[in-house]
Amino acid sequence: MKKSLIAVGLIAALALSACGGKKSDSGATNTPSTSTSAAAASGGFGSALNLGGGIALTIGAPKAFVPGQFASNYVKGQAANIFDVTVKNAGSTDLDPSTILFTISSGTNTCTDVLDGDNGITGAPTDPITAGASTSFKFAIACDAKAGDPLSVAVAVGTATASISGKVA
Repeated sequence: MKKSLIAVGLIAALALSACGGKKSDSGATNTPSTSTSAAAASGGFGSALNLGGGIALTIGAPKAFVPGQFASNYVKGQAANIFDVTVKNAGSTDLDPSTILFTISSGTNTCTDVLDGDNGITGAPTDPITAGASTSFKFAIACDAKAGDPLSVAVAVGTATASISGKVA
């Protein structure tokens, strides 16, 4: 049942992410690609992950936090972690932030995104990240896990992917 709800949520998020996006005057967006499949980048928390096309993403180390009373997707007893995320666009075209997708798991458990305005976690930016610019935001998750359990973070921008492994805080 839980996996079905996650799948429905993912499908809905993907459908909504294509709506209402802004484009630069040239109509181009920065979606890194190669003539074959894009190589996966890997690294650690706090290190810039080179996703190609001038896009670098840095995910700070996970920190435990207590979600506010109105936080979405959090169930009491889950491990809640927050990350600082920085996206740098050194490419020549704007980057549509709706193309940045996170998949996070702890062991065999899939983690869910948490939005929590009380803690400043309002989601990824919605405005394009212009060429030469960078932006930062907070990203949070809730997992059926405990501190010290394995944590896997995968991120995709277009066909480029990156992954980080660590521990739930």
